[in-house]
Amino acid sequence: MSRRRAIRAAGLGAALLVPALLGAAALVSRSGAPGGAAPSGGARGQAAPSAGDAPDPAAPAAPPPPLEVEFAGCGAVLAGPACALPDDRAIRLWIKAPEGARVAVEAGATPVPLDGAPIQGGLLVRVPVPDGAAAVSVTAERNGGRAVVRLPLLPPLAEPALTQAEALRRQGRLDEAASALGGLASGQDPTLKALAIGKLARVDLARGRIPEAIARFEASIRAHRAAGRLSDEFLDRFALAYTLLYNGRRFAEARAALDPLAPLEASHPEGRALKPYYAALLSFESGDLRAALRQLDASAAAAERLGLRDHRRHVLQKRAEGLQVLGRPIEAQALLREVEASLPAGSPPCEQAALQNNLGWGALQVAWASASPAEALAGADAALEAALALYGGPCPRPAERANALTNLALAKLAAGQTARARALLDEARRTDASADPGVAMYWLDIEGRLALGSGDAAGALRRYDRLARLAEASALAEGRYRAALGRGQALEALGQPDRALVAYEAAEALRGELSLLAPLGEGRGAFLGRLEEGARRAVDLLLERDPGRALEAARRSRALALAALRWVDRIASLDGEARARWEAALSAYRRERAALDEEGRDDWRLSSDELEAARAARSARGRSIRARFDEALLLVRRGEPAATAPAEALRLDEGELMLAFHPIREGWAGFAVTRDGVAARRLPALDPAAPAATLAARLLGPFEAPLRAAGRLRVSAYGELERIDVHALPWDGAPLVARMPVVYGLDLPGGAARGAGAARGALVVADPQRDLPAARREADAVAAALEGRGRAVERLSGGLATHAAVASALEQPGIALFHYAGHGFFGGVDGWDSGLPLAGGGQLAVSDILALRRAPAQVVLSGCDTARTGAAPGARGLGLGLAQAFLVAGAGSVIAATRPVDDALAERMMVALVAAGQDDPGAQLREATLAALRATPSSDWASFRALVP
Repeated sequence: MSRRRAIRAAGLGAALLVPALLGAAALVSRSGAPGGAAPSGGARGQAAPSAGDAPDPAAPAAPPPPLEVEFAGCGAVLAGPACALPDDRAIRLWIKAPEGARVAVEAGATPVPLDGAPIQGGLLVRVPVPDGAAAVSVTAERNGGRAVVRLPLLPPLAEPALTQAEALRRQGRLDEAASALGGLASGQDPTLKALAIGKLARVDLARGRIPEAIARFEASIRAHRAAGRLSDEFLDRFALAYTLLYNGRRFAEARAALDPLAPLEASHPEGRALKPYYAALLSFESGDLRAALRQLDASAAAAERLGLRDHRRHVLQKRAEGLQVLGRPIEAQALLREVEASLPAGSPPCEQAALQNNLGWGALQVAWASASPAEALAGADAALEAALALYGGPCPRPAERANALTNLALAKLAAGQTARARALLDEARRTDASADPGVAMYWLDIEGRLALGSGDAAGALRRYDRLARLAEASALAEGRYRAALGRGQALEALGQPDRALVAYEAAEALRGELSLLAPLGEGRGAFLGRLEEGARRAVDLLLERDPGRALEAARRSRALALAALRWVDRIASLDGEARARWEAALSAYRRERAALDEEGRDDWRLSSDELEAARAARSARGRSIRARFDEALLLVRRGEPAATAPAEALRLDEGELMLAFHPIREGWAGFAVTRDGVAARRLPALDPAAPAATLAARLLGPFEAPLRAAGRLRVSAYGELERIDVHALPWDGAPLVARMPVVYGLDLPGGAARGAGAARGALVVADPQRDLPAARREADAVAAALEGRGRAVERLSGGLATHAAVASALEQPGIALFHYAGHGFFGGVDGWDSGLPLAGGGQLAVSDILALRRAPAQVVLSGCDTARTGAAPGARGLGLGLAQAFLVAGAGSVIAATRPVDDALAERMMVALVAAGQDDPGAQLREATLAALRATPSSDWASFRALVP
């Protein structure tokens, strides 16, 4: 058995209908209901009794059942709130009531069938409204309690002149639209006047008259507020924020345009939910990728809940951009193809154009990440040409057209078509001379690369100096990185290697700074890989000039992925307020994690459908809890240089050799490090799946002399090389581990592991799921051997090994050794979803390990995939898995498996491990490995590794 880019949603001209954030409710029938169409009746939203149905005054009123109702599809939402019906007189309701409640919906006096789609624990119902209906009501009854929510209705706004003017605007007939709207804006009807002013602002935007558009939006917003038209105020505030953001990057003003909506959100669920999308645009542009992804996910879930397919497509396109930024272009492109497949025939030309531009940009990202980019570049060309055809015809938007031209120029540059790239760049400049800095950034980058390609290094340096100034002034983090990298390349071409190194080191420091923007669980390793060129070039440039400095650059690059996680060593440097905030965040995490796992103890009582729903809900909550822990980690990194060298000089024992590897411009740099110095070699490109003999010749052969003199080997692998079992490579006719102990070092920054001190206790956790008999025997043997040496052992087996018990025991000061025998699993993009299953449906997750206030000095994880890390293409630096998490938390060593392991083999090796009676983890595992080799040479004895900080 095995232990095994931004788009303008709906053009900002139509009502953009988005539901409330997940977990919030527009209409909630319970005490403290957040505004909205108020429940009819008295306290806690209980329905008022009708005449002739008075309750017995002596009997206590039965409490109303909780009832949540959200509405969507109104033509407009007015203060109250009240729903002005759309032209088709149908709205949508999302209704959530408790199990067993009888729910009824009426439009006026007409019952509405509850035949909608089940979504997120509720029901999405389409409600056709008959003529004469004054309200829609939803009633829920259970156990004698009754809850009612009521939404007043208003007739559709019928104004043919306004409709005609809007049609002209959408057709690009701006002069005719402005003339028609001008008449309405000077009229006496306050509603039509406010709407006409807002649409005139959009005409100004299309003409490129940004100051005039801003002034008109501000006027329309005041008019909507005075008229009580909530939905139109929301829409014009969103348009104003978008305009401020993408025309001058006026972040504070854009945020100020959104903030006044907060007190109105409860009365307008669609606006309340649309707001996070625009907040996400602001977060993206200001560099807060973590917040942007969280906001987009909330908006996508809400869009699904209320059936808002158009908006969900906009959110998913922005989510795809986030994946591109994170270095996950293939996933991003798959998401964009999903959006394309769901786009209805006859969709607005501008929506089609935006999607084609996004598809083209996505294909370009795939090409940049591919060793064979021709197919992806052809796809980019096709999509971008389609976008340009639309922007040059039915969707005349100069700024967007310039964006697509820029993307196509980048594609042609990647294909080596420099003359065509130059022509497209010139056309983009003519199309939109005052482009957003985010586009102008790429103009300068293209010019710089063209200059380098033509041998004009001095001209390239001037372009990249200009790019650096633009990026600094516009808060463009990636622009700063591109400028530093481009300056380094130009300086190298000018024969100034020392200045080039300074530039590359600046790029690497920016990579470290930017790494904090990539949330764990979303692809931090791939994000770092996307920005790896500076490190590659620095190591390459130093390799022959100064191997020692080259090694330092490689170590610094390699450690970035885990540097942000080592919080324990930084707590002492926090001021009082920051430390209190961290401790509060950590305590909240622990409470929520414990409660989450406790909920799973009664899963056995649920039906299969209920169990699936409960697990899905807990999984979503678990991701949310872990995301908050990741955010809390930022508290201990604020103000710290993100790309410093490891805090301590490399310490090696007598006779110890370290082999370290890092990618360079072509192939790899290999380093052999001893107490006496550093030797460096250039190595060819490597395929981790190559035969073992080939890998040994390329990785070990160049370092034969130091290997023969060594008594212990420490391997510092990188990226895809982490997958290679160096200890199992052939050496002198036998596996390398037969020659010497081999450990795998993380070379963590931020201090050495904290030793066990006087602690000698051990915690042994055995088979929490009670389905691995060999794991139970293993635990018995390990505990007996430890007790025989006078060590105190705490055992948690089977049902006793709960999350609460294990997490508490791990932090006890007397525990120096943690031995886990049971299942393990690897999950998530960064390994963030990996865990050790525990009793009662719980698990010890990566985030739980990182949250430990102390970790045992020695850890043995005898389970599947416990040392596995992400092996996705493009993932760089140090991967994160369960074993690595223990080392980051402070453990001195971890013995764990990089893949699934057989129950019996794990027992045999772990019994031999403890019988070896050695303190050095490498020597321990060597003895156990050799024993397994002798007994069962065909077994997967190489799956276990010894890892050290």
